[in-house]
Amino acid sequence: MLSLDCVPISAYCKETGENVEAINKRIQRGLWREGVHVLKVDGVKERWIDLTEVAKWARQSNVYHAE
Repeated sequence: MLSLDCVPISAYCKETGENVEAINKRIQRGLWREGVHVLKVDGVKERWIDLTEVAKWARQSNVYHAE
């Protein structure tokens, strides 16, 4: 099994069902940061998604409250 830490944004969108507009909105709202969650790779036109950082963000966003 292949395990990747970063994937092209097109692959991320294909696998998650999200779209580039949703990712751009997260960046605009400050939920995701360029250079952390979304990477620009020299010599590559497409941006990449850091799956490790996205997983950290998802876990921090998912707060459970004891009742």
